[in-house]
Amino acid sequence: MFSYIRLLILAILTLFIMSCSDSDDPVRAETKGWTVQKLYSEANSELANHNYSRSIKLYRVLEATYPYGVYSQQGLLDLAYAYYQDDKSELALPTVDQFISTYPTNINMDYALYLKGYINYKNDNGLMSRFSGQDLSERDPKGVLEAYKAFSTLVATYPNSKFAPDAKDKINRLVNALSRGEIYRSRYYMSIKAYLAAIGRAQSVIINYPNTPYVEEALAIQVVAYHKLGIQKLSVDTLKILAINFPRSKYLTKPWKYKTLPWYAFWQSEK
Repeated sequence: MFSYIRLLILAILTLFIMSCSDSDDPVRAETKGWTVQKLYSEANSELANHNYSRSIKLYRVLEATYPYGVYSQQGLLDLAYAYYQDDKSELALPTVDQFISTYPTNINMDYALYLKGYINYKNDNGLMSRFSGQDLSERDPKGVLEAYKAFSTLVATYPNSKFAPDAKDKINRLVNALSRGEIYRSRYYMSIKAYLAAIGRAQSVIINYPNTPYVEEALAIQVVAYHKLGIQKLSVDTLKILAINFPRSKYLTKPWKYKTLPWYAFWQSEK
């Protein structure tokens, strides 16, 4: 008897909360009684017309009202895209992650992976970077790595996807960016005379990104860093490796030297 009363009270409270929610949310109140097909169609139409704020509200009602089925699955993926278009990457990424983890066999998984990679690839980490022309390598390496992993998974799992060619192109850009980022950090460590740290960053370029154009400088940095540490044998041996792999390197005649940039060139990326 007591359990029955508790269930009855819970049911009444739930209905009360739902009714309050409907009255407080105009979109929820407007769409009350709509079929799943109508809800999805309206949300998709608003998205197509770039009315992102309203489309987001409709997709959220769809997810809450009809949490199962093909419309819910596609709606969740569309919601992630709508968040991104509405400059809400912080909401878009967990939404697309939710889709990937919840619906791993969905027919649009290739697009979901592409969207995750693309959002991380384009995420500029703040307003100032939009004006400064911030380079990929100067961004949070976590986001760059997430983009790389998403695109790599897409290419490996769905090689025939229509998104694969662009993903491959972006992978190449990301690899160069990751390599360049390590070089930036190695240069910085050289500037503060943290030679072991500089060697480590340079070694990361050589091992992890051997086909990028920054291997030459990575070897040149190591030559100088080993010399500064008094480890002459390693300095000489590394110079030999540099000569073998880059016989025309400018660092064979003139050792690598840290160059400071004027303040107005701080954000200039390398070409």
